[in-house]
Amino acid sequence: MVDYLSYEEALERILAQCPPPVKVTLPLEQCLDRVLASPVHADADVPPFDKSFMDGFAVRSADVREVPARLAVVGEVAAGADSLPSVAPGETVRIMTGAPVPPDTDAVQMVEESRMVDGSTVEILKTVAPGRNVSRQGREVARGSVVLEAGRLIGPGEIGVLASFGQARPEVFRSLSVAVVSTGDELVPVDTRPRFGQIRNSNGPMISALCRRLGLKVESEVSVGDDPERIAEAIRFGLKFDLLLLSGGVSMGEYDFVHRVLEREGAGLIFHKAAVKPGKPICVGRKGSTLAFGLPGNPVSAFVTFQLFARPMIRRWMGFESVSLRRVEATLTQAVSHKPGRTFFKPARMEWSGTLRVSPVETGGSADLTGFARADSLLVIPSHVSGIAAGAQASVLLLDADPGRGRLA
Repeated sequence: MVDYLSYEEALERILAQCPPPVKVTLPLEQCLDRVLASPVHADADVPPFDKSFMDGFAVRSADVREVPARLAVVGEVAAGADSLPSVAPGETVRIMTGAPVPPDTDAVQMVEESRMVDGSTVEILKTVAPGRNVSRQGREVARGSVVLEAGRLIGPGEIGVLASFGQARPEVFRSLSVAVVSTGDELVPVDTRPRFGQIRNSNGPMISALCRRLGLKVESEVSVGDDPERIAEAIRFGLKFDLLLLSGGVSMGEYDFVHRVLEREGAGLIFHKAAVKPGKPICVGRKGSTLAFGLPGNPVSAFVTFQLFARPMIRRWMGFESVSLRRVEATLTQAVSHKPGRTFFKPARMEWSGTLRVSPVETGGSADLTGFARADSLLVIPSHVSGIAAGAQASVLLLDADPGRGRLA
């Protein structure tokens, strides 16, 4: 029996070949879902001045030790005010939420605890301690402190933080350019009705969508027949980009040319075939700084091997610390059997009913993309076991669920 690389060994080889992420600066509006390449420091205190938490009256707390206390209203301060009135003993100013607090006052009493006597006099009905309803300058963030660490995934909240501190062009890790090539004489375009012996090309659109979901720019998506010269032409063009993803033609049949042509075009193979199910015939090569993946032609195998092998490398190259699919432990709802020898990544569905539970999704095999589309996870059945009993704890990889995101993250 041929001794293929285990999943872990194959992935380790791929990640060892991954080029380092490259830093770039981008306009803030283009930074969503990128990874921050450098720490961001506060360029000002937050809040930048003593700020009112409430609509009410800015007072000297000593003036309202005995209530009710009548104070002369000598002005008003709204949010955005560029100057502040002086407030003498026995005086107050009306103040709005978010407005700067005059330096002669030390507290804000909410409007609900006051009563206007006339247009120029207010009666404060309840005492207020020094500092009450006032957010002191620098209370939330001190100038110079780190507000976002390098390696942080930029989501909408992080966009807001970057904007708060004037980061119009943050330093992030560069995205990748990718070419997608589907191979096979049987493939026809999506908008074509297949004749006998033909099928529509689902791998190209699917793999391109997986790339775009990860923030990659798909520069080219083509389909070629099982002709070594046409495949070579597509590979030569694809090797101009950061990443080349091919599907089909990677096994050992007479018309499986991809791995042979990759080597002929100077892409040294990192490995060819791994002990995984589905997707054993995957091959991975590198030429210069370009990584090339030959994914299996069956669409489920292409999808799974992309998630297991291409996705971690892509995320490592784009600066993510967490690169693989999120792994959780869940209770298996029904027994599964397995022929030992390869790690089986079986389609499954997760549910939460007080505990995490996982149920296998039965499909018609690695060509049954319709059945596989019902899955939201992969049940991991180790290569050395013959099955897992119902009620046992099992490892599960969550599809499309990064830490902090997704259905169960």
